[in-house]
Parts: sequence; C-alpha cells; structure tokens
Amino acid sequence: MTEIKIGGRTIPLSYMAYEMIAIQRECGCTAFQLKDEVFGIKVTEDEDHPDADPKVEITVFEDPEKIEKMGALIAILGNAGLEERGETPDLTAKWVLRHMKPALILGYAIAAMAEISEGNMMEARDENEGPVDEVLEEQKSKKSEGK
Repeated sequence: MTEIKIGGRTIPLSYMAYEMIAIQRECGCTAFQLKDEVFGIKVTEDEDHPDADPKVEITVFEDPEKIEKMGALIAILGNAGLEERGETPDLTAKWVLRHMKPALILGYAIAAMAEISEGNMMEARDENEGPVDEVLEEQKSKKSEGK
C-alpha cells in the first residue's frame, strides 16, 4: 500500500475494483484513461535519436480540471486506504486540494499511479502452479492420509 502525507496526515492509498467504479463516477473516466484525463502524461520520441528513450512529461499541474480530478482521485484512493486500515474514510476532494502542496502535485500523481498500477497487477502465483481444483486436491489429500 502506497502512503502519502497531506495536511499533516499520513494517508494510505488503496485501489481495488470498488475504487475503479468510484473513479469512473467522480473523475469521468476509466482507470486506464487517467494517464490522459488526470495525469496529462505526454510521451514524445526524439526523431533525431530514435534509439533514445522517449521523453515522458506529466502535465497535471497545467490544467485546473486535471488538478480537480486529481483531488477526487486522491480522496477516493485515500478513503479506501483509511477504511482498509480501520480508520474513518473522511477525505473529500476539497480537503485534499486545500491541503495539497502545489510543489508536490507531481509526487502525489506518481504515488497515485503507483498504487493504481499495483492494483491492476494480478496476484502473484508460483509459475509452476496453475489453477487449483479443490475437489482434486481433496481427493489427493484423502489418498495420502489413507497410505
């Protein structure tokens, strides 16, 4: 779980399917559209140096609407994290924006992106292990007990 500090509070961020729905409602876009609609990520290739890594810019702070959506996003992820931690999910977009340091907007954006990326990853599973058939596992267990 990613944590950020806003307004003297340490706020854990959490992203699961429930937050995906809230993001669609509050931010007006899917989690996969956040890179354009909220973070304003621009990737440009250097045409003179095609082997060079592309330049990545995050332009969230250039557009007031993106900043407002960022406040809503942090409130959604923060409330989920607070709830997971057993605390009262009391964040509002206004409170987040009122306490967010403008110089740290990029850091908050990176933290939110990291949490969303983590939430979108499949749960790790041993590479040698496929889906588990519980009936088959129970039968194997009974056979091994009988020996």
